[in-house]
Amino acid sequence: MSKRSSFEIKEKILKHLKSNPMSYAQLERKINTGFETIKSNCEELEKFGFVEIKKIENHERNGRFYFQIKITEKGLEFFKNK
Repeated sequence: MSKRSSFEIKEKILKHLKSNPMSYAQLERKINTGFETIKSNCEELEKFGFVEIKKIENHERNGRFYFQIKITEKGLEFFKNK
């Protein structure tokens, strides 16, 4: 099994976020990669304006905080150009 490139992971993150916002944990399970990999790639995508990361203080199920990642208009434009 070969190592996936950072670009492939970012592309998969954006693809999954097209339908609805997700948490780091949800993306981790969908893309089948580690938490730190997801977090660092999302932070990089945020710096370039492709996603928005928002801290949610109270999770509806367990009351703990989590981070919600949402695709931006610029992120959606990425798919229109392909």
